[in-house]
Amino acid sequence: MSVKTTPSDSVLELPDVSRYDLFLCLLPLPLLSGATASLLAAIPSTVGIALGSLPSLLLLLYGLFVDAPA
Repeated sequence: MSVKTTPSDSVLELPDVSRYDLFLCLLPLPLLSGATASLLAAIPSTVGIALGSLPSLLLLLYGLFVDAPA
């Protein structure tokens, strides 16, 4: 026997995402942008990655010490 579903029954429920999950997703983005900038610009890759790691480090320190997990 088939059951008729209404549009409200098929709504996709998103999982609960915590702030720390977002921190983990955002950590590699500055590093990747620095690596990409070093490939596109005329700067050494070590300089691009080092400059990209600074915002990532600040985000990590903020997540660990300023808004620490409980």
